[in-house]
Amino acid sequence: MTAGPGRQRSPIVVGYSATSTGRDALTLGVAMARRQNVSLHLVLVAPEDTGFSPSHGYDRSYDRILHEQLEQWLTEALAEVPADVTASGHVVRAVDAAEGLLGAARTLDAGLIVIGARSGGLLRSHRLGQMASALLHTAHIPVAMAPTGYRCEGPVGRVTTMFGRRAGATDVIAVGLETAREREIPLRLVSLVMLDEPDTTAPEDTAAINMSVINGVYSYATDRLAAEASDMVDAGTATTVIATGRSVTDALTELDWAEDEIVLVASSRLAPHGHLFLGKTATKMMRTTPVPVIVVPAGYTHPAAAPVQAAGEDTAEDTAEGGTHE
Repeated sequence: MTAGPGRQRSPIVVGYSATSTGRDALTLGVAMARRQNVSLHLVLVAPEDTGFSPSHGYDRSYDRILHEQLEQWLTEALAEVPADVTASGHVVRAVDAAEGLLGAARTLDAGLIVIGARSGGLLRSHRLGQMASALLHTAHIPVAMAPTGYRCEGPVGRVTTMFGRRAGATDVIAVGLETAREREIPLRLVSLVMLDEPDTTAPEDTAAINMSVINGVYSYATDRLAAEASDMVDAGTATTVIATGRSVTDALTELDWAEDEIVLVASSRLAPHGHLFLGKTATKMMRTTPVPVIVVPAGYTHPAAAPVQAAGEDTAEDTAEGGTHE
């Protein structure tokens, strides 16, 4: 099944279902694909074949009926995809939805998995269901989650990258810079500072804020990324914000949000290299942020070698992501 023009280079896999959660995911997938010459693969996961034979009382006509229903749902979903976006639909069988989406992403060589938040929450909120939780702790590529009731069909108009005062922000900052350049959209670099940290006096004038945030990139990412970020700030294509508060939630209340915005957050420093692991801080960010959130795997932009940490540097209780902490 195919809808729309275009060729696929780095596909986007959309975890689709004929529910409000699936529709939110589809809407975000369209927004991410628009004007990027990137196509969508709508993936609907069906239960694995039980392996029962008809002699044991299993009616295989059920499989046929189920497959026809799933194909119909995909056809209806593809009909909603705008003409300027290429999309195809796939029914895959797996033990669970997360396994099915991860398998499809590997088969299709996808660069992003898009899902919707669990239904039943407040409008524009992120609730993690079983599938989302599994993906956000195991995926090998970034995972984007649409908030409940997401309706912005794009294209994406701004990217915000969040990081804090700990080492480990390289991946999320690198992806933010690359996303802004490729999409030709503004970048907002947000440094989260908790008021219980030492030296938490935030500068007030723009130049001082810029310098403080860029210095943070130098300290918690790499010199090269800091230089690139500084160049973008000087060119007017990036802005900087220092968000302070006694908690992540307090800090994020200072920020304004655009309807067409996406937010990038890092995996926990406990994440295995090349995989996602959603820590406590990123979970709080997702619950507070009313726009789509994309979680970036550890080591995503530097797969050749994982960073070496001193023994005891991280504990099970210390799950700070990309420099932020509780």
